[in-house]
Amino acid sequence: MNTKDSLLICYDYFYPAYKAGGPIQSLTNLVLSLQHEYEAAVITGGYDLNAGNILDKIKTGCWTSILLPQSASPINVWYAEKGSPDKSTFRKCIAEVKPSVIYLNGMFSFRFVIIPLLAARKSAIKIVVCPRGMLQAGALAGKSFKKKLYLSALKMAGLVKHITWHATNEEEEQDIKKVFGKEVAVIVAANIPKKPVDSIKESAKTIGQLRLVYLSLVAEKKNLLQVIELVTASTENISLDIYGPVKDEGYWKKCELAMAAGQGKVNYIGDVLPEKVQETFSNYDASILLTKGENFGHALYESLSAGRPLITSYFTPWNKLAEKKGGWNVDIENEKSIADLLQQLCAMSCDEHQLYCEGAYKLAKDYYNDTDFKEAYRELFG
Repeated sequence: MNTKDSLLICYDYFYPAYKAGGPIQSLTNLVLSLQHEYEAAVITGGYDLNAGNILDKIKTGCWTSILLPQSASPINVWYAEKGSPDKSTFRKCIAEVKPSVIYLNGMFSFRFVIIPLLAARKSAIKIVVCPRGMLQAGALAGKSFKKKLYLSALKMAGLVKHITWHATNEEEEQDIKKVFGKEVAVIVAANIPKKPVDSIKESAKTIGQLRLVYLSLVAEKKNLLQVIELVTASTENISLDIYGPVKDEGYWKKCELAMAAGQGKVNYIGDVLPEKVQETFSNYDASILLTKGENFGHALYESLSAGRPLITSYFTPWNKLAEKKGGWNVDIENEKSIADLLQQLCAMSCDEHQLYCEGAYKLAKDYYNDTDFKEAYRELFG
């Protein structure tokens, strides 16, 4: 007889979708980590990010048995058609799963945040909401009026009055309290990441050359345009390869214009499957993501976990990188300082670069080995 508690997860995208990036990886790792303690089910969209076709080998409008990579047993996933699910569908799924906890991933989704909140409003089921960095100041800056209106409506309708908030770090806890008040219930449970590689590829860094990689969604928040402009403006022998799906077509057009001025220094490669991410990072000297805000940053962690240092902003949990020899934090408002850093890195020797590769790997291993993920999630869902 099954004595495990049931967990119902709601998010717009789930495996085998991958183009929405980190949140899918977070949910996959969450399910895999807790599969011996919770019976997880997922309600999600039947499409990948910006895709017109339904995901391969799935059925919509019913429960589908899905085996996640590295999982011993399948889970039930409800893949929805476009324009679905509605409130009655959520109520039907809730009645069938009988969850002890409903876990809402993200913040600004009508279908997968507002509707499940309405569907479960009069139930006694515990509801947990994880904003996934969407309440950071940098994240709220884009489309700020619409987002403020949305958040005000959530509060005024009382939809989040009795929920538990999931913050992935202390900074996100403060972001939640800044928006929803100091008295709200917040539990901090760190993101469950992918395991670091068993051994890192040795540095092949050449003095006078710097091979950079950007691996993330293409969206204004990720600040790719600034990276392209810095690389194309540099007189150093610096190249940049870009991986990741385009989320914002208007922003991508600006990036393409900037790339055209780079005379081949910047190239867009395309998407990369999650299982190939660490290997992809290991083929470069460093990763660069001058993001305007990350609550965790799976791309940042996976660069470190593959033994490659990263160049990033201060708007992530991965700070003090230089003193730990894991990479470099930069002020994205000071482009001269970033240009100077790129020049220094271009001149770096293979031996010195190897020290940063080892420092990056140590950072990821320490995070993975020292964080008690299961106990934090037991508290969150208990």
